[in-house]
Amino acid sequence: MVSLNKKTLAFILYDWATSPITTIHTTFIFSVYFVEKIAVKNGSFLWGVIIAIAAIMTAFMGPILGSYADKKRKRKLILFFLTMLGGFSTMLLWFAKPGLEYLVFASIFSCISIFTMEVVFVLYNSLLSNSTNKKNYGILSGLSWGAGYVAGIISLLLCLVLFIFPEKLIFGLTKENGENIRACMLFISIWMMVFGIPLFIFTSEPEKNKTNKSTFQYIKQGCIFIFNEKLIFRFFLSRLFYFDALATLFAFGGIYASNVFDFSTKEILYFAILINLSAALGAIIGGFYDRIISSFRVIQCCIIALIVFGIFLILIKNEIYFWIVSFFLGLFIGPLQSSSRVLISDLVPSKKGGQFFGFAIFSGKITSFLGPLAYGFLILIFDDHRIGMCFVIILLIFSFLILGQKNPLLKNYRSFN
Repeated sequence: MVSLNKKTLAFILYDWATSPITTIHTTFIFSVYFVEKIAVKNGSFLWGVIIAIAAIMTAFMGPILGSYADKKRKRKLILFFLTMLGGFSTMLLWFAKPGLEYLVFASIFSCISIFTMEVVFVLYNSLLSNSTNKKNYGILSGLSWGAGYVAGIISLLLCLVLFIFPEKLIFGLTKENGENIRACMLFISIWMMVFGIPLFIFTSEPEKNKTNKSTFQYIKQGCIFIFNEKLIFRFFLSRLFYFDALATLFAFGGIYASNVFDFSTKEILYFAILINLSAALGAIIGGFYDRIISSFRVIQCCIIALIVFGIFLILIKNEIYFWIVSFFLGLFIGPLQSSSRVLISDLVPSKKGGQFFGFAIFSGKITSFLGPLAYGFLILIFDDHRIGMCFVIILLIFSFLILGQKNPLLKNYRSFN
């Protein structure tokens, strides 16, 4: 069992700190407010554009920031700057009142918030190797990923109880001009800044990469290495497909439940809680199996399980079975994400962590809009969400076939050094 000391707790708390911004701002509360109260025409399209721009920025900036941080030994400093930038940009959404006149303001700071909360994981993930010993990477990664899922649900429930449901709100707030929604942005910003601080106090800076190459030459060297190493290249390519599948599931899971099983808003909220809690449980369990069978085998098992339960999801018509299948989908989504972080940490020496987690986020984001786009296109043509979900299964099958059976962790990569 991983020792819960200052370093490991600080690492876990950072996931706990940042997840509510994604949950409250990007997914559930502010996104709905933006569509219904600010961008009253074509709001869903504009929100999609904001997310797409942030994803593209993340994909291209990730390798640059990670490689630069490796060379300068400034991962914590850059991570701190990005964390504060994300916190303050989210906080400024307090001023995004209803109306088209706030459209540009809300769009800019929402995009900055989404971008920073994605790109911070390049540097944060690279600190895993400095937060515990190698044999406990999986357990710590699973615990922190699970903590993030739980924090997202707890922060959502707190926002609903404190700011959304009551008629009389705390601090003299009212529901006029969206004050209660905008107050949620202040709440999650303060949450992040408070719980995120321990990481910068207790985690040490990783080893400096002493390369004499420029940042772009260093990136080029890393790209050449990945393309030359077949097993690592297959992992990154597979990761592109299964993260695209996950992005589609997250984007349309609630919509699928609403359309296929006629879920109410309250039932969709229960569905979100179930998926997040089961994903948290799965991430923690998967963390133990990372040490027993390796992170690579955990990834394989999770992809197979998601294919099987995804097929069940398409075939079932009973609502009770839907809840059961949804639980198992979440149970394997959590470790798939967590073990991907562990595999890279196991593969790459600490001095190259920023660069390779930059490549990882590039592979996770560069095509992340294609899955949701294809799903939406299939719905437009066939008007059947079950057919749209078939595309997710196809993405997962491709990812499994590309990943192959050979474990890249078993090879000695001398050229890393």
